[in-house]
Amino acid sequence: MKIKGVAHRGYPVKYPENTLSSFQAAVDLSFTHLELDVHLSKDGIPVLMHDYSIERMTDGKGFIRDYTLDELKYFRVKEVETIPTLEEALNLLKGQISILVEVKQCGEFYSGVEEKTLEVIRKTDTLDQCRIIGFDHFSIAKTRQLDKDIRLGIIASGSMPYVFPFMEEIDCDFLGVQLRFMTPQYAAMMQERGIISGPWPVDTLADMELIAAKYPTDLITTNELERWAEFYRNHPELHVGV
Repeated sequence: MKIKGVAHRGYPVKYPENTLSSFQAAVDLSFTHLELDVHLSKDGIPVLMHDYSIERMTDGKGFIRDYTLDELKYFRVKEVETIPTLEEALNLLKGQISILVEVKQCGEFYSGVEEKTLEVIRKTDTLDQCRIIGFDHFSIAKTRQLDKDIRLGIIASGSMPYVFPFMEEIDCDFLGVQLRFMTPQYAAMMQERGIISGPWPVDTLADMELIAAKYPTDLITTNELERWAEFYRNHPELHVGV
């Protein structure tokens, strides 16, 4: 059975987040979707990590953008892996899982990150698997200008009832929202407009029970892959659109 849900940075509870082993674990658990985070190296290569700096996840220090890819590959993620490129990840995941590619642009922090990300998606022939998402909505709008076919999504820490005309303008049909801001009214507004509702994070049993009771059609994001998989299998009301 496919498990409808987004594996957040792979399977970070058991494997280092945003690594190839973490992504493979999500595939092995039969998740329908996976989320990963894209930054740019000093030499313009899309690489994967959640933070803008490398100290939390590696044995190095400093900003990703201050290192070339070769220099980044020198560091170890939790002592066992290297920082993967977007290309490495997409080649691993090709044909296996839908991918939410979160571009970590903020203002003008990464010049050209939208173009570089699209280049890798085209090069790996994974356009049909990928959806580019982000908190920087200017960046998502720019991505639409660059490519008329790529699927898009925006993410928000709060509720934004005014965002729907903008989403329609840029042909964007996914809205990721922190679970604590979800309400039946907000969910209905998305459903009426054909927008995929993506609450996050859904990690505790209480969170999962809330989804089953109020938002069974939503595409949730979780760090607790095995917990959600077991819950999902035991709740047929969630088995919609898979």
